[in-house]
Amino acid sequence: MNGNSIHRVVMRRVYFAYFISIVSHPVFWEGVFLGVSAFLLAKWIHVASVVHNFLAVPVGSAPSYLYNSFFGAIEHGEVMTASVLVLAGLVTVVAGYQLAQGLYSHYSRVLTFNS
Repeated sequence: MNGNSIHRVVMRRVYFAYFISIVSHPVFWEGVFLGVSAFLLAKWIHVASVVHNFLAVPVGSAPSYLYNSFFGAIEHGEVMTASVLVLAGLVTVVAGYQLAQGLYSHYSRVLTFNS
């Protein structure tokens, strides 16, 4: 084997190991689930009418409006839309928590290192 073919074989293995490390990371799968759920919500829900209806609600009654709208959708048979909404919310909360936890641990190490 010459140097070029050895380089190709080694780099193929490096790229394969890098691909496996990316695919096996939990944040990758959270991003996939968040992207799929955002796509499905955009496909099933007309975003402009949701924003228009939400802006028409008085500020103090917004939580009850969201509650009634969510359970009204379930009562009218839109279970998939409601479940995708819940999935998107859960993935967003988990990803936000992990991001905040990572930033906190990073900055706490930086602050202790600089002290």
